[in-house]
Amino acid sequence: MSKLILMLMLIISILSVNLVAFFYYRKTKNIYFSAFIILISAGVLAILDGFIAMKLLNDAFGFFFGLNLVGPSLLINSIIVFLIAIVVSVIKFFKKG
Repeated sequence: MSKLILMLMLIISILSVNLVAFFYYRKTKNIYFSAFIILISAGVLAILDGFIAMKLLNDAFGFFFGLNLVGPSLLINSIIVFLIAIVVSVIKFFKKG
């Protein structure tokens, strides 16, 4: 049961961070800062989910499980968004010139 809760926590964390970054991008049209929001949120949510996992599993090593649950996923997500931003910038540069 606790693994199901932790996986739901992973899905909710990733979706919420992506939605926040998407709405910020729609408001300001700055995809680089949206990627930065995802990157910063990776660290913050990894620590927060580590504490939640520690409380759910009633074990101190649950903290490290929580760190490994969300952190790497959001870091990879941030890298993907940043690479998309670079590709879009290069396409705009060559299309303009």
